[in-house]
Amino acid sequence: MTLLRTTLLTALLSLALGAGAEAAPEAIYGPGPRALDNREIFAAANLPLWQELDRAGVEGIVLNATFLMQSDFQQAGTAPEARPRPRDTYLTDDDLASLAQVVARTGLQVTYEAGIGLSGARCSQDLAPEGLGREAAKFEYEQNLARMGDAGIPIAAINVDGPILRILSDSDKPVGCRETSGAGFDVKTAGRIVQAYMIELRDRIEAAQNGRKVQVRWLVNLPLWQVGNIARNDIHRTAAPNAPPTTDLADAVRALAAAQAERNLPGRPLEIAEVVIGYPYSMIQQNPNRYLTRVRHLWSASRQLNPHTGNPPPFGFIVNTRNYTNRCLEAEGKPPVPFLPFRRKDRPISEACQRAQEGENTAANAQDGALDNDEDYLRDSFSYADALQPGGEIARQLVLRDGTHIAEHVDHIYYQSWGVNPLRNGWYMERLIERLEREPR
Repeated sequence: MTLLRTTLLTALLSLALGAGAEAAPEAIYGPGPRALDNREIFAAANLPLWQELDRAGVEGIVLNATFLMQSDFQQAGTAPEARPRPRDTYLTDDDLASLAQVVARTGLQVTYEAGIGLSGARCSQDLAPEGLGREAAKFEYEQNLARMGDAGIPIAAINVDGPILRILSDSDKPVGCRETSGAGFDVKTAGRIVQAYMIELRDRIEAAQNGRKVQVRWLVNLPLWQVGNIARNDIHRTAAPNAPPTTDLADAVRALAAAQAERNLPGRPLEIAEVVIGYPYSMIQQNPNRYLTRVRHLWSASRQLNPHTGNPPPFGFIVNTRNYTNRCLEAEGKPPVPFLPFRRKDRPISEACQRAQEGENTAANAQDGALDNDEDYLRDSFSYADALQPGGEIARQLVLRDGTHIAEHVDHIYYQSWGVNPLRNGWYMERLIERLEREPR
């Protein structure tokens, strides 16, 4: 009896300690496709750096789709091979072989940032919604993800970047259907297209890797959405004054949830494993209340996303900000292509400009008030991550009326860059390692 009582007490204590206890978010690192070492970072010589990143507690790598794109996908009505991209803008087969070795020699998992297939020539109005979604997934798989499979790189997750925004008729997302084909879809149809796209892409990846499961996450570019009375922020171009309201984010979430509940597609139901939020830190600082309202709004709407399981998804946050480019770049002339901002005629920018862009003299840079280098970018990114931690400024304010603390339900913090910063991925990795090693484990 004593042994039984002791066993029960131990079990109850374990449950009590685990109840409500949330694990700290895992860190995921995303190398920048525009960095000077956008390909070299995966070379065998950098394996020790990746191993250090792994030991520091980073869960995995997230690869932007542009790392794989050998041609532009966005041209409506043209074959993808019609616009080949410059060699240094994507990973070669040798680069992918090196990445496969990084994955094999570390515990790092790979996430692919999907969604680019839902644009351009894939915006056909002639297909049924499910057919269009499947065709877009097939196209993107064959153009990008098959290369990773051929290299022996397993995919643990896909972060589907702005899929509904890409195809809505009232969206201004660059290279979306409205921009590239002059048309788009209503929100209900968009929900059906996106669901079919996600399922098809997931199933193709899993089939290619012998059934190994793939998480599906939805990446929401939150400033680009209408949320209640808060209009979208046009962060890509000058917004038209007094622009009419656009599709509300809650309606988009409901459209995908309705497709989940009502469409009887064959195979395993789709589960959204995480909602990933993209929101530049500089915009948060400009209007914190707008940011907090949007995040709360998305949280409430997303509770219905997985009707098959009844398990609403946790959140993830990308902790980056806008581009902080040094003025020395203008004096060095224009880059050959936008994806190579630090190269001029196949050569790197001058060493002096590289030092200025990295922010070599950190003491002086911290005092000059200009946001024009990688140190400034890094400071803002880490400040954002700190603000999401328990007791942080954002975490304290992301609380609902029912007492829910949203920051306690965050699975991942993504240290990734899509824009110009940083000049070197290796530089960012070293500083991320230093940061994580200082944090209590």
